[in-house]
Amino acid sequence: MANKILVIDDDIEICNTLITILAENGFSATSARSAKEALNLMGKEIYDAALIDIKLPDMDGTSLIKELRKINPCMVCIIITGHADFNNVYEAIKEGVDGFFTKPYPVEDIITRINESLHQKCLRKQLIESEDKYRNLVQKSSEGICNLDLEGKIIFINPAFMKMLEKDEDDLSDVKYVDVVKPKDAANVKDAVECAKKGINVSLQYEIPTLSATKWVESTITPIKGDSDKSISSILIISRDITERIDLEARLQATISEKETLLREVHHRVKNNMQVIISLLKLQASYLKDSCNKEMFKDCENRKKAMAIVHERLYRTSDMTTINFKYYVKQVANEMMASYLGDHRHISLKISGEDFIMGIDTAVPCGLVINELLSNAIKHAFIDEEGGVIKINFKSIRPGEYEVTVKDNGIGMKEDIDLGASNTLGLTLVHMLVETQLKGKFYYEVDAGTEFHFTFKEIRHKRLDN
Repeated sequence: MANKILVIDDDIEICNTLITILAENGFSATSARSAKEALNLMGKEIYDAALIDIKLPDMDGTSLIKELRKINPCMVCIIITGHADFNNVYEAIKEGVDGFFTKPYPVEDIITRINESLHQKCLRKQLIESEDKYRNLVQKSSEGICNLDLEGKIIFINPAFMKMLEKDEDDLSDVKYVDVVKPKDAANVKDAVECAKKGINVSLQYEIPTLSATKWVESTITPIKGDSDKSISSILIISRDITERIDLEARLQATISEKETLLREVHHRVKNNMQVIISLLKLQASYLKDSCNKEMFKDCENRKKAMAIVHERLYRTSDMTTINFKYYVKQVANEMMASYLGDHRHISLKISGEDFIMGIDTAVPCGLVINELLSNAIKHAFIDEEGGVIKINFKSIRPGEYEVTVKDNGIGMKEDIDLGASNTLGLTLVHMLVETQLKGKFYYEVDAGTEFHFTFKEIRHKRLDN
């Protein structure tokens, strides 16, 4: 009878592709588009294995594995994803996932892993049902297997486990298993054994000191029931040496940390270089006599500041690809107001909006647009010596799509201006940034002042595969 596989992915094309491949390899496959649908199917039918997308609309894949194994503790669970990062891999490994594959999916490896995992599942089930009957399989298993009595003492251990521990059978006779592990992990192992005595399966990772080195071990600790009264008669521990995997994870984390440090330094240097440019513009402007030219240099300074602020924020945060948009807008606006403070003390600024995170590729052009619109309002919206208010509001229309409004209560702009053919650099720059770079829409209204609106979607660059 063909093994039954449950494919859980919200992408119907991926589901159909995997079902076709599984059918071609002799499996009976069914798909589920969400965690809820998968759990409903599990309640109606027994599945031997599941291929699970780590990003589902109603639950992450790692959490779903926990729920699936509550229904079927021996179920083979393999993660398939296009969103792999170190944290995803680490959480999946902790949950005892049987495999972890990223796009493009290595089909042959997935099929091989399913077959291997199903074989291991069958082996473990047989060992639990009859230890004596399958002792020969246990002796030849590449995984470490040992049996404990209810006091936690080792009563049987296979050659693979003895090799892993670098001890022989006499060294382990009448020894409590918790005394074999590293002292810092003894309490966790003891708790796991106690859980097994209550009928609960437990998976955990811990360290074991050996003659040659300290090794990392991943174990499944399972209760074994007697044949007559079905009470717990002993504890089965199935383990594998994961030292190489843990070392690889540590090296990967070190590499990630090194790259993060390098990227942070890049942002810091970019910010410093922009500050140098701003200082040079200020120095050059101090030699100018013409007020129009000075105004042009001030505009250039403010544009550079709007870009420099992004790199300053990224340098100081752990996530160097996104920025808090509300905080960024406040910094850009405050820098702009400070640069005109001497000439425009009568203008007040009000900023309101939702708190959301935005990618750097979107934030920079958006900040430049706000910079230009704010500059335009400060310089042209108000008659000298009269008070005025500029309001900036931003909101999320829907996930990944935003709207920003810059409104003043000044004298109002002409209603017949063609923004695409404006003869002012500021509005020309605004139109170019919104329409061309942000792929958004830009318009304005005149009613007791001027109100500029622009809507745009988050820029998402596709990853380039080597």
